[in-house]
Amino acid sequence: ALSTQTEAASVRKKRKESKTGVVEELLEKESKGTKRRGRVSTKEASFDSNKSYMKSVCDHDLLKKNEEIILGREIQTLIRYEQTREELQVKLSRPPTYAEWATAIQPNMTAIALKRQIRRSMRAKKALTESNVRLVVSIAKKYLFRGMSLQDLCQEGIVGLMRACEKFNPELGFRFSTYATWWIRQAIRRAMQGENRTIRLPTNVHDELYRVRRTRRELQGELGRTPTNGEIAERLGVKEARVERLSRTGFAALSMETEITSSKNKGSSASSGGKGAGNNALTLGDLMHDPSQDAELQTVHQQFREDISRLLRTLAPREQAVIRMRYGLDDGKPKSLIEIGERFRVSKERVRQVEARAMHKLRQPYRNHRVQSYTNDMM
Repeated sequence: ALSTQTEAASVRKKRKESKTGVVEELLEKESKGTKRRGRVSTKEASFDSNKSYMKSVCDHDLLKKNEEIILGREIQTLIRYEQTREELQVKLSRPPTYAEWATAIQPNMTAIALKRQIRRSMRAKKALTESNVRLVVSIAKKYLFRGMSLQDLCQEGIVGLMRACEKFNPELGFRFSTYATWWIRQAIRRAMQGENRTIRLPTNVHDELYRVRRTRRELQGELGRTPTNGEIAERLGVKEARVERLSRTGFAALSMETEITSSKNKGSSASSGGKGAGNNALTLGDLMHDPSQDAELQTVHQQFREDISRLLRTLAPREQAVIRMRYGLDDGKPKSLIEIGERFRVSKERVRQVEARAMHKLRQPYRNHRVQSYTNDMM
């Protein structure tokens, strides 16, 4: 019986050593491959930045299923260690030391063993991320010409890939690329939502707008014509007014300085006066300009309203409210003495007295000298 227990212990030890050896061999192979193939010449980088970027990020070997499982388990080990550290930090009300952290994980674990495991898990995460950058590039290419460059799309996709590495559960049995695709697409779409529009929309509105556009394309292929908002709403199970509102929201913002060009204006720079002719080009703001509006007059009117408000602030609070309601300074609708009295629960005569006292104060020169200047200009 003693010999049987000794043999079983030796078998378990060999299995543990073989597993550790497989992980170290896999990580070592990944690091060697990175060092051997991760060289880009200066000539290539200066010749074509996109080509050199693709070569630098995609020059890694693909992983097999068992290799993804091994690396995924190493990453999950680090995630569990981090959770233990957070719980211990809350318990101690301070960041724990490596010795305390190791003891909380396993009573017989040392700080050296903990640091070694953290380094191995970080290397496993790096290897799993670098081996799937090809997947990020292939997905990022589908979102080109939408306001972001390929490098920016790849960077955002790699952020989603790193998130997928942390969330991946290798015990469920599916490949990592299948799981990471959703996280990569989500990261790219969220980045595009924040960068492509002048006025940012909430994430849920972007998701609804994406479903509306996808449903419109599907119905157009089925019907052979442009579908109506009612048909799209019926397919999505929402109200037609919601689809119309999302369609208006999806329009891009235009600058008022956008030049309006036509085929008649096209030609050589000599015939159009060269670059200097662009100063007199017709813009969108010229077409939408209201000739009845004078910018100088609007400025004077705004300044006059500010001076009136400053003058009213010299009165008592009730006097201010009575004057504003009596002459409609807030909503443009003057109110009668009876309406003001009902508002303050006083008689009509009392409102008239408050108004008379307020107007007497406003006529005093040391109060209305700013407003008096507008009267002198009109005269």
